[in-house]
Amino acid sequence: MVVPVFQCRVSDDGRLVMATDEQARRDAYLRSLAGKPVDVTIKAHRSTRSLQQNAWWWAVAVPMIADSLGYDKHEHDLVHYALVDKCFGTTWSERLHAHVPNVRSSLSTTDQFSELMEWAVRWAAINLSIVIPLPNEVEVPQ
Repeated sequence: MVVPVFQCRVSDDGRLVMATDEQARRDAYLRSLAGKPVDVTIKAHRSTRSLQQNAWWWAVAVPMIADSLGYDKHEHDLVHYALVDKCFGTTWSERLHAHVPNVRSSLSTTDQFSELMEWAVRWAAINLSIVIPLPNEVEVPQ
């Protein structure tokens, strides 16, 4: 199950303050847990780094897309490569007689990886009708 993360701040007097646009999402999530015991964790916000992006990619985005397409967990790497190819395109290599990705690696730069992440979220919403939570909206297993 994907666990959402809600962005808040702590006021000068120590109260938790949540942005108005986060409140509706929080309320909907809390209703889904009505009557169940829950764990609450509060920690200082950390900026997303490329290792966190990679963890989100393999723990959230790729599994959600793979599941939606009927792939099992042993085929997630196939989905990853297909998404990278679809996002960045391929070029025909005469020497290999095969299509090769237009990027050396999806992890080449943080910016390139961010582009892949944003593209995959949009693509999944449009083509698969699924909403993939962004890294700051979900707790990602490390």
